[in-house]
Amino acid sequence: MKKTLVTLALAAALPLSAHAELNFNGFANVVAGKASSGDEQWGYDDDVDFKQDSLFGLQATADLGEGLSATVQLISRGEDDWETDFEWAYLAYDISEETRVILGRQRANLYIYSGYLDVSYAYPWITPPEGVYSLQFTSFDGASISHSFSLGEFDTNVQAIYGSESRDVLVLDSDIYSTFDNIHGFNATFNRDWLTLRAAYISTDISMPTPIGNAILEAWNQVPGFEYVGTELMLEDDQAQFVEAGLQIDYNNWLVISEYTHTDFDESASDTEESLYVTVGYRFDDVLVHATYGRDKNDANPTVNELPYGINAQLDELSATTARVFNARTEDSKSYSLGARWDFHESAAFKVEYSRLESDLTNEDTNLVRTALVTVF
Repeated sequence: MKKTLVTLALAAALPLSAHAELNFNGFANVVAGKASSGDEQWGYDDDVDFKQDSLFGLQATADLGEGLSATVQLISRGEDDWETDFEWAYLAYDISEETRVILGRQRANLYIYSGYLDVSYAYPWITPPEGVYSLQFTSFDGASISHSFSLGEFDTNVQAIYGSESRDVLVLDSDIYSTFDNIHGFNATFNRDWLTLRAAYISTDISMPTPIGNAILEAWNQVPGFEYVGTELMLEDDQAQFVEAGLQIDYNNWLVISEYTHTDFDESASDTEESLYVTVGYRFDDVLVHATYGRDKNDANPTVNELPYGINAQLDELSATTARVFNARTEDSKSYSLGARWDFHESAAFKVEYSRLESDLTNEDTNLVRTALVTVF
């Protein structure tokens, strides 16, 4: 079905060449990685893997004239057995040189590198820092409007978005069909010479039903005075709020990048999730060396501290099971990475990276080595 959609999309685009200028761009990441013996980290184990972070992408843009354009981006990912998906599919209309409206499937600009999330050539790492760049959706179906202007000495862009998204999310080793409705928020970027500042805010209603969650909900509904416990655990039309702040300093040979994210859940097993990273790099001609520190901290819903114990054995067992679900994502983990990027070609780079994850979520310290050949064309 996906191959048929791709064929139809490309076939539909061909007649446009008589009426509009078509531009094609592509990118590719060929990545090999291996985790330390007996460990698993970020999709890798102790066998050399060439698929996890490898991908090929093609983007086509048709200029329809008078400010109207159409864009489609197709990506095939190794981790999905090279199935091709529509990452973007939207119409854009430039109301003026400063203001643009986009309708359709588009990127959610949550981070500094959201616009280039899959284009490894655009940033120093092989993939962006895992903790910060881990929100469950990166694209959405809907509308956005952006406006560029000068604010003092800063070139400024502000964007507002509204839409929805649905996709499978990996929960406790199972793919759960999840919906993100009423996605709305804004992002703002401020650039002056070598300094870039940005901020983003997103709110969404999440539904992520799980069989174990439904079973626990039904069990707590039978416990007078504690019916709320199951409700607090379920992600069913519950609201989540996401905040991001970031900066980039690109001064002479020095590069500094940092981002912080905070996600707050109204009703969920997790109460808050926080992530940050700091990258410092230095350029030696066409070689960039860099080091990154990251930290991820997730707190469980405080309801876990209200579970009843000591009444009877059956209730103790239910409380213990519920506590494990509440604490499933609780963590305070750190990560470190050292990497280098060699721009050996005007449109290609070779990267090598060593990462170490000290996770109290899995109670394991793991190491990962990756190399990558990345290009744009």
